[in-house]
Amino acid sequence: MNILSSNSDFATSSFSDKDVLSAFKQEPEKSMTIQKGMSPNEISDVVSEKVIALVRKQFQLTKEQFQSKEIKQ
Repeated sequence: MNILSSNSDFATSSFSDKDVLSAFKQEPEKSMTIQKGMSPNEISDVVSEKVIALVRKQFQLTKEQFQSKEIKQ
């Protein structure tokens, strides 16, 4: 008896939204929005990337403020 089953996690993956050549890029495209059907790991990656980007921006602003204060002294 042959049984055919499909992996529903793979079927709902976000791979279908990416272009075909994205596998050959040095840095793969990361979705920066949370979409229906994403796994908890994909959602946590999106949230982590947004938090990291925010922290980098804050560090950059603080660095620029510190450097401008050094120049004035």
